[in-house]
Amino acid sequence: MAVTPLPADGSFYPAPPAAAGVPQAFEGRAAGSAALLAAAFDTSRIGLAQIDPVTRRLLDVNPAFGRLCGYELSELRGMDFSRLHPPEDPLDQAVFDALLDGQAGCDVEKRLLRKDGTTVWVALSGSVARDAQGVPLRVLCIARDITERLQAQAALREREERLTFLVQLNDRLRRVDEPARITSEVARLLGEFTGVDGVTYAEDSGDGQTVTVTRHRAAGGPGVEVHLRYDDYGPELLQALRAGRTVVRPDLACDPSVSPAEKAVHAELQVGATVSVPLLKGGRLHSTLAVHSRAARSWTPGEVVLFEEVAQRLRADLERARAEAALRSARSWLAAALASMNDAVFITDTKGRFLEFNEAFAAFHRFAGKIRGPQSIGAWRRRIEFALPDGTTIAPRLRPVQRALRGESCASVEYLLRRRDTGECWHGLYSFAPIRDSAGRIVGAVVSARDISEFKRLHAELEAAHAELQRLISAQDQAREQERLRIARELHDDLQQTLATVLLEVGAARGANAEAPERAQGAIGHIEALARHALASTRRIIRDLRPQVLEELGLVAALQSLAAQFSGGGGCVCTVDTQGLRPADEPRLVALATPLYRVTQEALNNVAKHAAARAVRIVLASGPRGTLRLSVADDGVGLSKSQIRRPDAFGLAGMRERVRAVGGTLRLHGREGRGTTVEVEIPAA
Repeated sequence: MAVTPLPADGSFYPAPPAAAGVPQAFEGRAAGSAALLAAAFDTSRIGLAQIDPVTRRLLDVNPAFGRLCGYELSELRGMDFSRLHPPEDPLDQAVFDALLDGQAGCDVEKRLLRKDGTTVWVALSGSVARDAQGVPLRVLCIARDITERLQAQAALREREERLTFLVQLNDRLRRVDEPARITSEVARLLGEFTGVDGVTYAEDSGDGQTVTVTRHRAAGGPGVEVHLRYDDYGPELLQALRAGRTVVRPDLACDPSVSPAEKAVHAELQVGATVSVPLLKGGRLHSTLAVHSRAARSWTPGEVVLFEEVAQRLRADLERARAEAALRSARSWLAAALASMNDAVFITDTKGRFLEFNEAFAAFHRFAGKIRGPQSIGAWRRRIEFALPDGTTIAPRLRPVQRALRGESCASVEYLLRRRDTGECWHGLYSFAPIRDSAGRIVGAVVSARDISEFKRLHAELEAAHAELQRLISAQDQAREQERLRIARELHDDLQQTLATVLLEVGAARGANAEAPERAQGAIGHIEALARHALASTRRIIRDLRPQVLEELGLVAALQSLAAQFSGGGGCVCTVDTQGLRPADEPRLVALATPLYRVTQEALNNVAKHAAARAVRIVLASGPRGTLRLSVADDGVGLSKSQIRRPDAFGLAGMRERVRAVGGTLRLHGREGRGTTVEVEIPAA
């Protein structure tokens, strides 16, 4: 193949030869164009080169090409173009031949070998100058430096890959709760992404002198934990870490800053290269993340940046996991404490959300359980109505939680509560206080409550019983005086007069006996009748005070005698039923004879006075679980509730007190027109 020789002056664009018949003006314009092209060639900032298509030698280059390759122009002219290609990335001869044959263009990105041995990335574009017959004369090459672009692209790819990895790392660690598993997961993910062999995390033990070191392999397996002193670090490494500088050691075996003893330890641990990232807190070394490789390794700047970011995230996730574990433990203790409390307790934040409450709280507010109860103050307010103890409705700001969130602390504040859906009402005794953080700001409220409805009911009953007892005592005093008056009158009007008459008759009989024996006999007969009458009166008075049949024959016979006396008055039939008694009840009947007899006696007195009954039935029987039951039922006019609760019903009050004194209960059932029943139940104890 014939090649056009280089011009003698070495110009890239020689002036074309003169041709016969060509005007002189045309020759001048051609020479000017060649000069213009030559000037553009020399001043272009893009590397330009002319290559011999046969020898592959550089025929000419411009200054930009020389600067790109690091050679002088004189050194490049005549140089084999293949010398500018690294051995590992040679010139593709097939591409060059295809360019010469016109089969394909040439646009490639590759490295060129500079004079100093470094490489530079370039974009090469080639075109062929041919003669009239199409024979290649020269290969024209354009070389543009794309190193910065490729570096920027590589940095961008590396940054995207790093961000993708960090997102993946964050997603993985967010689902891990145990600190040991967090460090293990970091080691595994770094091994997958960068090919490291393991990770070591060292943290200050809290004394400023020792560290707790946990080593995890990227291949997995349990971590190894040891305790070291800061002095075990090399002095240079420790100084750099305390200053907050990341220490990169690509080859520990050849690192002059590593002592022979440290090299021996690293060799034993199969650690050939490390990157140590310090983490400071309050200006002091807090922890260190060390990434290591078995063999010597050249760490890239991007990898070092990645390790620094991973170290920050690792510490944050470890602190998060520990805080969550402490919170779970605290909540577990709190839940256990709340569950063991009988009082209703709940804790809220400033927004009214329930942070914690116990089952007693749900039960106190009449909910089936914690899950079915309200989960916020708003939901609670919609279902529970608050009022003062007297029923006066109060504004929301006066309720326990709102008062606590305003900074109030109170104990034993009574409220009346009502379920809006069911209408059920009850009384609660509340204590509340604000919860403050370390700065004194209110961050929540704690409220406890106790149901005092039963207490209030019992207290009211106690007060009523006390008042009733006072009335009963007063009535008993009056009754006792009346009874004494009655007995005195009977003794005065009956027994005393009878005895006085006996005395008079005795005197008369004594005088008549001397004068008229027949009259004496009549007086003596009259005296005998008076004596019998006095004896009957005495027995009646004694029977009213204490029935002798109760002493001699027991409760059953006494009740039968009482019923017989009641029936003997005419107009009402009284019967006694003791078939339900057991033989084992006999000792208890002896002990309970007097109160049961008196209750029955008082009940019959009430029937006689108020009931207008035709029949009364007395039943004494054994009940379940060893109880003893007495009932007195009549078919009279009955009693209304207002009559049962009359404050001057001293007979009923006396009956209740007698029964209560022996541990029993008395119930009174009456309906107007359907009779009245008095029921007494005494437990086995």
